[in-house]
Amino acid sequence: MKINCVSKNLKEALVVAERNTSKNQTLPILGSLLLEAQENNKIKIKATNLETAVEITIPAKVEKQGVVAVSAKNLSSFVSNISSEEGIAIQNQNDNVYVKTPKTQTVIKGYKSEDFPLFPRVSEVVSINFNGESLKEALSSVVIACSLSDIKPELSSVYVRIFKNTIKFTATDSFRLAEKTITSKNNYLDKSFSILLPQKSVMEMLKIINTGDVVCGFNKNQLILTSGNIKFITRLVDGVFPEYDQIIPKEFKTSILAANSDFVYSLKLSSVFVGRLNDVSLKFDPQKKVSSFYTSNSDVGEHNSEIDCEVKGDEVKAKYNWRYLFDGVSQIKSEHISLGVNGDQSPLVLRGKGDGSFLYLVMPLRGV
Repeated sequence: MKINCVSKNLKEALVVAERNTSKNQTLPILGSLLLEAQENNKIKIKATNLETAVEITIPAKVEKQGVVAVSAKNLSSFVSNISSEEGIAIQNQNDNVYVKTPKTQTVIKGYKSEDFPLFPRVSEVVSINFNGESLKEALSSVVIACSLSDIKPELSSVYVRIFKNTIKFTATDSFRLAEKTITSKNNYLDKSFSILLPQKSVMEMLKIINTGDVVCGFNKNQLILTSGNIKFITRLVDGVFPEYDQIIPKEFKTSILAANSDFVYSLKLSSVFVGRLNDVSLKFDPQKKVSSFYTSNSDVGEHNSEIDCEVKGDEVKAKYNWRYLFDGVSQIKSEHISLGVNGDQSPLVLRGKGDGSFLYLVMPLRGV
């Protein structure tokens, strides 16, 4: 293999590829990248950790085709320090990789390319075209509600349900729930289909997806995402997502409409004085037409504030996790937010005024 390429293109590709490697003492090859020089003046950079895999194609002048495996950390660390304007020449001899720039010559020990794991292939059952910006917004707005624990894999996943003209993205850690809906005039599927995306894979997808068109092909076991010059493959979670529709109230005894900026401002002030459970007391008063915020910490002090808002129905006072509330409100882009609740023991439901595409539910803290 012998190639010449622009260091800027190589740098960007190596950053993405290195994230999909892994440190494995039993299989050290998983910490490497596979570089393939092809006849069409392109090189493919591949990486896998056996859970995810990525293939990045960049332009290059290919003088000699070939394949080589090299340490992702060593190659990426070296190239990251090279000026973006410099060209890089790469060639291999036996299992060594020779990297040359106008003023440097470097040898990096490689691996036998035949030891690199077989790159996964997805026999697609379903293929869907997305607008990259819409897909990124949908995933980012719900992944915040995923559980950080892997004890129940279905709770550390994003549940995706595809219907004829609608796709629903949902995540929950059992203390809160986020749901985002994308609708389209075009048909997605004639038959409904659902998958569970691992939270870690979703976080990687958010870094990869660009604003152009994105194609997702998947079956029951794997998903392949193509965005620009990057192909990303991930295993899907084998599990059953909780039946959550019944916990979302259809009607509310108390309804609140507040300015988004006011609500966020008071939450931020309250956060300074929360205790170890991150609890904030909210009171919705239909008589005074205000929402009150109260937090207390014996080591710091206490805080009271209130905001003017529209409150209809019964007075309600309950405690919620401050961080959970803030995560949800941060995803609402509307100028006003609507909140609904059926008492101090029921979930609080947040939506953007006039926006039916996003719903966020938070359970109250009990016994605090």
